[in-house]
Amino acid sequence: MIKILDASAFIHGYNPSIEDGEHYTTNGIVSEVVSKEDIVKLAIEYGKLKILDPKPETIEKVVKTSIETGDTISNNDIEILALAIDLGGTLYTDDYGLQNVSKKLKINYENIVSAGSKDDFVWKKICKGCKKMYPINYLDEECEVCGSPLYRKMVKNRLKKGKKFYDKKKKPKKLF
Repeated sequence: MIKILDASAFIHGYNPSIEDGEHYTTNGIVSEVVSKEDIVKLAIEYGKLKILDPKPETIEKVVKTSIETGDTISNNDIEILALAIDLGGTLYTDDYGLQNVSKKLKINYENIVSAGSKDDFVWKKICKGCKKMYPINYLDEECEVCGSPLYRKMVKNRLKKGKKFYDKKKKPKKLF
């Protein structure tokens, strides 16, 4: 089994030297896990962890998808997601942003400590006053309706393919 390790895997105690499977990560992730540097170095020395760089075209795919979901992820996060695609492995991470983008890219992932994200979500900008929603890449910082400031918020993605918005057997509620 191919396992792709994010920084959170190391930080939360995953040790490739004592686990089964082929383990991979990127140089960027290695530089992030200063607190677990000894574990990483030993795993590399024992041949239990390999460092690879993802393909540039896969990186572009991940960047595009993260923009669609509105997740703010780092260059290291983008590279580890791209590596998971390139190798067809399972990503080990507790990072909800990575898990969200993984779902969209159909990358298998495993949690280390946390329960993991249960829902698909996207990031939106929301008006503090009238609660109007804007796409995350909306350039203004004020609402076009009421002029109140906008803030960033995670919302459930209700626009999944094949998802029904209503039950045909139930009658819609009257609004008036």
